[in-house]
Amino acid sequence: MINRTIQPEIRNIESVNIPKTQNINLPNGIPLHIINGGIHNVAKIDLIIKAGSIHSSHKLEAPLTSLMLNEGTAKLTAKQIAETFDFYGAHFTPKAEKDYSFAGMVSLNKHLERTLPVFTEIISESTFPEKEFETLKQRRKQNFLVDSKKTSFLARQEFFKQLFGEKHPYGKATTEELYNTITRDNVAAFFDRKYHSGNFELVVSGNVSDKEIKLISDSFGNLPIMLSGKTFTDNLETNVGIFDIKKDDAVQTSIRLGFKTINKYHYDYTGLKVLVTLLGGFFGSRLMKNIREEKGYTYGVHSMLVSLQETGYIAVATDVKSEFTDETVNEILNEMYRLKTEPVSNKELDLVKNYMMGELLQMFDGPFACSDSFIASQHFGFGFSYYERLIDEILTIDTAKLQRLANNYFESDSLVIVKAGNFK
Repeated sequence: MINRTIQPEIRNIESVNIPKTQNINLPNGIPLHIINGGIHNVAKIDLIIKAGSIHSSHKLEAPLTSLMLNEGTAKLTAKQIAETFDFYGAHFTPKAEKDYSFAGMVSLNKHLERTLPVFTEIISESTFPEKEFETLKQRRKQNFLVDSKKTSFLARQEFFKQLFGEKHPYGKATTEELYNTITRDNVAAFFDRKYHSGNFELVVSGNVSDKEIKLISDSFGNLPIMLSGKTFTDNLETNVGIFDIKKDDAVQTSIRLGFKTINKYHYDYTGLKVLVTLLGGFFGSRLMKNIREEKGYTYGVHSMLVSLQETGYIAVATDVKSEFTDETVNEILNEMYRLKTEPVSNKELDLVKNYMMGELLQMFDGPFACSDSFIASQHFGFGFSYYERLIDEILTIDTAKLQRLANNYFESDSLVIVKAGNFK
């Protein structure tokens, strides 16, 4: 019998079970990555598409194209697509981000012969009906108008605009005028340019056998062979400084603070990931202890390290009581300065290491979670090797390296600080 009055021994996490992938090319050259695992006869098929906003001339082309994929094809109406997926218990999920777009489907293996052709048709033969497009556009426009009254939305848009430059796709702000000018023809043309075999990469996860692989190959491997086109964008231009957005009816102030930095291609990225997590990446972080627990300025504050294809950035985000706006900014800067000048204690570093290893355990808990983790790194061509490097970094990094990284990458003269709200 277990004596439940005795606390179990606390042990550090020393390893994460990362699966192996099988990698093949379909007859038309589309890469297929296979992550086999799980006991249930379910498959998750994810399509990585070089069709993010960085590839578009109009900011709304990428997201609206993604959301319109299942609104009708050459053979099926939106209703027929929805009824087919619903009848066979399948689920379709589209998404567009700055660099890539994604389309995913989860289906029972026994119904894959029925659902996979529909999925393939959606991403290769969408027709973008005018009526459905106008309905989606108006709904998204209304959501934008509601969001544009929120300080968090205003601060985020201004932060990206100043960090990347308003002409670059990363920094271009969404406006009501963009919704008024985007047309169904814009979206259809973007689909024709970007949704083809040369821009596709497939990941299948779950209980996958040769039968499922053949079905995928028969569906996607027969798409016409097309080459990926080049992407041309304006230069990234950062406007350093403090940018205030006054909103007199706001009950709080939203703060976004940060600067451009390295991305996953750089060898220091994994170490910087540990440092940014320690700063504000979890509930026991420096920023949470200082600004939430000790000062009581906010319910939450979070720092993040984000990797994009053309750059990376470090950002801190929080919503605070308006009277504590400047004090909060100063405390964020103070915590960054402390990491440059004072070594982190081994106790605090061990806490961060255990948190990050625990987070990785969750990221590899089951084949579908493994697939999501793989996709997040495959943007950069690393697959699971990135996580192997990250685990090695977490387990071996010391306080001296953290301080070196802070001095190398926490650049106070490159800061973009945005405040949106009712502050003095």
